[in-house]
Amino acid sequence: MHRSIFAALFMMGSIHQLVFAQVPPAASQRATLSGKITEKADGHPIAYAEVAVLRGSNVVTGTVADELGNYSIRNIYPGRYSIVAYIVGFKRSQIEAELKGGQNERDFALEAADISLEGVTVTANAASNPESTQKLSIITNAPVFQTSTYHGAPTSLPSTIIQQSLPGAVQAPTGEVHIRGQHAEYSYNVDGLPIPETQSEGMTELFDPRVIDRISFLVGDLPAEYSDALAIIDVRTKIPATPFNASASGYIGSFNSSGQSMSIASHTGNFAVFFAGSRKVTDRRIDTPMPDVFHDHGQDLFGLGKVQYILSPNDILALDLDQSSSSFQIPYDSTGGVSLNDNQKGTDGFQNLIYRHGFGSDGNTGEFFFALTHRQGTLNYIPGANDVPSFHFAGDSTTAYNIKEDRRFDVYGAKSDLSMPAGEDVSLKAGGSYYYTTGKENFSTFNGNGLGPQSVEDLEGYDLGAYAQTTYQPIPIFQVDAGVRYDRHYAKGIGTESQVSPKVKLTYIPDLATTVYAYYGRLFVPVLVEQLRQITEASGTVSQPTKAVRGNYFEAGVTESFSNSLSAKLLGYYTEESPGMDDNTIPGTNISTAVNIQKIFVRGTELGLDYHPEGPFTGYFNLAVSHAQGVGATSGGFLPALPPTTAFDLDHDQRITYSLGLNYTKEQYFASLIGSYGSGLTNGETDGHVNPHLIFDGSLGKTFSLGSFNIRPELFVNNILNHRYLLKGSFFSGASWGTPRSFMLKVSVSTD
Repeated sequence: MHRSIFAALFMMGSIHQLVFAQVPPAASQRATLSGKITEKADGHPIAYAEVAVLRGSNVVTGTVADELGNYSIRNIYPGRYSIVAYIVGFKRSQIEAELKGGQNERDFALEAADISLEGVTVTANAASNPESTQKLSIITNAPVFQTSTYHGAPTSLPSTIIQQSLPGAVQAPTGEVHIRGQHAEYSYNVDGLPIPETQSEGMTELFDPRVIDRISFLVGDLPAEYSDALAIIDVRTKIPATPFNASASGYIGSFNSSGQSMSIASHTGNFAVFFAGSRKVTDRRIDTPMPDVFHDHGQDLFGLGKVQYILSPNDILALDLDQSSSSFQIPYDSTGGVSLNDNQKGTDGFQNLIYRHGFGSDGNTGEFFFALTHRQGTLNYIPGANDVPSFHFAGDSTTAYNIKEDRRFDVYGAKSDLSMPAGEDVSLKAGGSYYYTTGKENFSTFNGNGLGPQSVEDLEGYDLGAYAQTTYQPIPIFQVDAGVRYDRHYAKGIGTESQVSPKVKLTYIPDLATTVYAYYGRLFVPVLVEQLRQITEASGTVSQPTKAVRGNYFEAGVTESFSNSLSAKLLGYYTEESPGMDDNTIPGTNISTAVNIQKIFVRGTELGLDYHPEGPFTGYFNLAVSHAQGVGATSGGFLPALPPTTAFDLDHDQRITYSLGLNYTKEQYFASLIGSYGSGLTNGETDGHVNPHLIFDGSLGKTFSLGSFNIRPELFVNNILNHRYLLKGSFFSGASWGTPRSFMLKVSVSTD
C-alpha cells in the first residue's frame, strides 16, 4: 500500500521471527480458564476484580472480571499454574491448579480486608503470598488506564488521559484529541452505552477521572458491535465493593486556579452507591490565540451518582446519573491587545438505566444486556455588548457580523446485546440500538443594521443500528473475528443515510506472548443530529449539508510480551474516506460545525512499549508516524470554502508524536514524569507546519496515615521547562498557543 505500512509490516515480521524461534511446539489443545468472583460473606458478585495466571513468580497472562464478576482467559498452554484473584479492599485469593486442554472452571470467594491498597507498590512476586497487599502487573495488548495508579494534575481532563495513553493521539485546543489522523471518529462508551465526545462542542467533559475504575482504549480493529467510530474509549465507572469509603480534596495553582472534589462510596447488602462531585476554576480555560494569558476565566462543575442493586448473583440493575457544565470567556483578540467580553456556557448530562443477566448456573456462559438512556446538552454563546462585528460569510468581504448561539437537545434511546457461546470454538454476539434526537437551535448573526443570516431550526433525527458477530477458533493458533452491522441515520435537512458495514480480523496466536493480526473494516460515521446547522450564505443560498463519512480502514500488527515486565505493540494502518470529515470553528468563538472534505487519506505506523518490572519503577513509550491529507472541495456546515488546487495536510495532521512516562512508587511515596512531543500541526493549507514542541509534566506526593484517615499532599508541575509553543496555526480556525508552566498543590483526605 504505502511505504509506512510496508515498513511496519517488515519490522513486525522481523520481530516475530526473532521471537518465534523461542516458541515451544504448539500443544494439541489450549486451555480456557473461566469462573466467577464473589464476596465470601454474602455471595455477591465483585465487579472488576483482576485475575492473574502465574508460573512461579512470573505473570503469564491475566484479565479483569466484568460487572457480574465473570472472567475468561483463552489460549493457555496446559500445565500447572498459580491463579490469583484480587481487588482493592479484599484479601487476595490464590489457588494452585492443573489446567487441562479445553474448559477449566475456577471460582473465587474473596474476603474483606482491613487495608486500602491504593498507591501501593506494583510487583509480581507479591503474588506468592495470598495475604500480600501489593498488586500484580498484568500485561495487556490494549492500553488501560486505572485511577488507582494515576498521578495526573487535578486540572487533567479525560482528553488529557487519552493523549498520554495512546500512540498518535494529537492534542487539540478545543478540549478534544485526534486519534490516528482522524477528526472526531471516536466515542466514549460509558458502562456499555455510547456518549459522543463531540457533545456540546467537546468543551464540557462528561465525567471526571476520579469516577473511573478503568478505561480500555480500543482503536482501529473494532468488532461490529461498535458503530460510528474508529476508536472507542471504553469507560467503566466505579462500583463500590467495600462497606464505606469517602474522600475529599482541594487544590490551588497558577493562573488563579483552584478546585474542590469529594466522593462517597458504600456497599451494603444488595445495594452499592457511589457519588462524586468537583468544581474547577481557572483564568486560563482553553489555549489562547496569543502567547500571553488574558481574558480566559472559566468554571467547570461536575457530578456523577451511581446506584447498583444486585437482584441475584446473575442479575444486576444499575442507574447512572451524570451532569456537568462549563462556562468560560472566549480568549479572542482581533486587534493585538483588546480583550472582547464574549462568554460561552455548555451543559451536558446522561442518565442510564442498565440491566445485566448472566446465563448458566454460575452466570458466566453468556450475558444479556439491556439499557434505557437519555442524554441532554445545551450550548449558549453570547458576544460582548461592545464587540466590533468581525465575522464575514463566504462571498461577502464587506459586511461583518457578530454571532450568537442558543442550542438545546435531548437524545432518548435503548440498547440491547446478547452474547452466547456456540461450542468450545465459537462464540456469538448480536444486538441493536435506537436513539431519537429532538431539540432547538437559534444560530444568528447581527450588526448595527439588524439581523443577518440565521438558522432557527428544530433538531430532529434518529439513529438505528443492528449487528451480529462471531469469534471462531478452529485450531489453537488461529482465530477469526467476523461481523456485519447495519446503520440507518436520519437528520432533518440531510435525509436518510444508511450502510451495511462488514468487519473481519484474522489473528495468528503461536502462544500467549505473541499475536499477529490483519484487519479490515468499513467505516460509516454520520454527523450527530445535534451538531447540524443549515445557515444561509451571503449569496442567499443554503449551504450544502454535511454527509456521513464513508471509507475503508486497513490495519495489520503484532503484539509481543518479551518478559514478565515488557510488552510491545507495532502496527501499520491505512484509511481512505470519501467523503471525509473535519470541523470548522468561527474565529472569535468556540462555535464549530462538521464539514466534509471530498477525500481524506491517512496512513501511519505506531509503536507502543509498556514496562512493568519488579520494584518501584514502571514506564511506557508511545511513538507514532502519521500523515493525514485531504483532497478536493470542502463543503457543508456554515463556512463553505473554495476547493484547494492541490492536496493539503489536514489541520490535525502532525507527522510525528511520542509520549513517555516514568513512575516511581514505593511504600507511601510516588513520583511521575510525562513527556509529550509533537512535530507541529498544520499552519494553513500552504504554509507547512508550526514548530515542534516537547513538553514535560511532573508530580510527586506522599501518603500519611492518621488513624483511620489517609492524607496525601501532592505537587504538580505542567510544562516544567516553560516551553512557549504554538500548538496549531491558522487553518479552518485561528492559531492557538499551548499552556505555559503552571504549578498546582493538592491535598487529599480519604478513609480506609
